[in-house]
Amino acid sequence: MRTKTALAGVVIASATIVSAASAGEVFNQGFETDTAGMSASGGSYGAWTRVASGTGGVTSASGGFHAIATQTTYGGYHFFDGGRSSWPGGYTASIDVYLDTGMAAGEGFDYSVASNNTSGTHLRDFIFHVAKDTSTGQLLVGGSNNTNFNPREDLDTLSNFHAVTASGWYTLEHVFRDAGDGTLAVDLNLRDALGTLLFTETRNDGTDVLNVNVGGNRYGWFTNIDVANGIHVDNVTLNIVPLPPAAWAGLGLLGTLAGVRAVRRR
Repeated sequence: MRTKTALAGVVIASATIVSAASAGEVFNQGFETDTAGMSASGGSYGAWTRVASGTGGVTSASGGFHAIATQTTYGGYHFFDGGRSSWPGGYTASIDVYLDTGMAAGEGFDYSVASNNTSGTHLRDFIFHVAKDTSTGQLLVGGSNNTNFNPREDLDTLSNFHAVTASGWYTLEHVFRDAGDGTLAVDLNLRDALGTLLFTETRNDGTDVLNVNVGGNRYGWFTNIDVANGIHVDNVTLNIVPLPPAAWAGLGLLGTLAGVRAVRRR
């Protein structure tokens, strides 16, 4: 039985209140100047170390810098621009990760983007699993709602998984949306460096009702990084699709803003 553990005891700063109509890209960390917005190192959680392009033989996904994510007990986490307790109208979170097919057998990592409930606390994780499968020798990607904080060696037994055949930069993309019946659906999309969709896993629980028990974004978190020397990451983003003005008026809540960018969808 696989279990999940939410980050506990973490204080989230209040988000700046601005017009919902102007929502778009609210968080973008490309590590060009710093690691602002990513969690501080220390304790049980890992570090985000900013490095120059070419470090370890890896050219940055964009610009001249990226970061290496490592873990102590767990990997590093971040809260984008802050957590949200109200459904903002749909949102997309993404992170670029360098996937190395030369990873040692049994190595891997999990990366989750979680949803808050309407009380502003943890509701559910939506997790990418990446592991170099020992039995097949393939670098596999899958998705679920749970982690056991170790690389998954059973991804090849799932009905839905993807085998990565070439080393390079890939995007782990979480699309949080209305399933069409007022419940939360999350598409876990794997894209290559050109944006081509390679894999998608859609998670939907009929008890997750928008603005009844489903709020907005919580953390992005590498729940484990069992990869020697860590993993290379770049371009951590959060894009929000604003609710119509009438819907925001009904909620009595405004959204947050930091720049404008179109949301990529399947």
